[in-house]
Amino acid sequence: MRGSRALPLAVLCGSAFLGAIDVQLANIAFPDMLRSFPSSGLPELSWVFNGYAITFTAALLPAGGLADRFGYRRVFLAGLTVFVIGAALCAIAPSAGILIAARVVQGVGGGVITPLTLALILPYYPPERRGTAIGLWSATQSVATASGPSLGGLLVGVWDWRTVFFLHLPVGLVVLAGAWRTLARTPPSTPSRLPDIVGLILLVAAIGLPSLAIVQSDAWGPGSPGTITALATGVVVGVLFIRRARSHPAPIVDLRILRARSTQRANLAMFLLGLVIFALPLANILFLTRIWGYSVAQAGLAITPGAVAQVLTAPIAGRLAARTGHRRLALCGVVLLSLATAYLAVATGGGQAYLTVVFPSVVVTGVGIAVLVTSLSGAAVAEIPPARLATGTALSVTSRACGAVIGVSALVLVLSGNRVGEIGAYHGVWATMLGICAFIAVAAAGLRSPEAPATANAGQREPGTEPP
Repeated sequence: MRGSRALPLAVLCGSAFLGAIDVQLANIAFPDMLRSFPSSGLPELSWVFNGYAITFTAALLPAGGLADRFGYRRVFLAGLTVFVIGAALCAIAPSAGILIAARVVQGVGGGVITPLTLALILPYYPPERRGTAIGLWSATQSVATASGPSLGGLLVGVWDWRTVFFLHLPVGLVVLAGAWRTLARTPPSTPSRLPDIVGLILLVAAIGLPSLAIVQSDAWGPGSPGTITALATGVVVGVLFIRRARSHPAPIVDLRILRARSTQRANLAMFLLGLVIFALPLANILFLTRIWGYSVAQAGLAITPGAVAQVLTAPIAGRLAARTGHRRLALCGVVLLSLATAYLAVATGGGQAYLTVVFPSVVVTGVGIAVLVTSLSGAAVAEIPPARLATGTALSVTSRACGAVIGVSALVLVLSGNRVGEIGAYHGVWATMLGICAFIAVAAAGLRSPEAPATANAGQREPGTEPP
């Protein structure tokens, strides 16, 4: 049994690794993309990240329903194929527009394969050893998180940003061939409804239109008809999405799981955290390359200790959550993240001092993010019935992804134009993130502690936490 499952498990872990490391590599390569497409500028190229994030989020939610209807193996292979094709298109993209379109394609594939890798790994383990399977899946993504910055920097140093996407091709093709040959054919489960396509379109528009308004407000003008129209339309579409999700028999997001107050608070805090944790590394990379003059490879190595600290802290935070409660742990994470961003804001006014300024900041940031993600992920599902855990987890991931899109868009607005080369702009970014941390603390303060009497699911143990 052990030998028969080794190859398919390696294939599935390779798929999880590709999905997890992609965003890390793209972030590291971003400064080099700016140099390759100087006429496009920061606002347009920000859609290399935002386009991927939006379609990744949109694909993440219906992936399970499609797999239930058409079979996990079939949908997984389709998603992996789309992901590899998207990477190939990115590698040969002759213009920024084609690169963004390719990232949108790749995001669809990434959103499908990320949840299905775990669903395909679980059957290889008996029920009493499912924790081992989840640990293997989490460890694979943790390795990707830790190795992404340094590997991305080295790859860009070999040639340019295209190298990180060319790397996807041999690895992706090997994984795809292995999956085709080794994964067992899985018949569809009990036929389920197709995902709500109209709701999916509304969700994409509700995320994308405000992001468009934020990114383009510098060029269009804050009070211009284009900016106001995009913002207003995004709000209207968001309301329509909520109304449809409440009434549709098979909604993209089942909003009934938000009835518990602690679940609402956890998802709000996760959204606010998303504003910070993806924009902050990108801001740090741009600071190191544009202000301190680091190469992309040096910048990747410089922020790697933060990713390593995040990986090492996550399992410890998971154990602490059971002892201290989600609220206390989340508030500790907020304090750590606040200290790290505040230190960057006040300590980077002088000359270059990596060991005394950037190194401690990225390490403390990594610890704070790991603590926050772990505690908020647990709180988001703590009051959800076991049968709805998958939906609860998907919703918390979606909340964080929505925050990521808005956060990166806001970062682009602050650094657009020549401000990307002004140190004062980065001080403003870090100060703003410090303010967001205060709102995260307010939301986290309303989380229910496990020791407190629960209303709906008393005694239900936390099922686990998602990987960082």
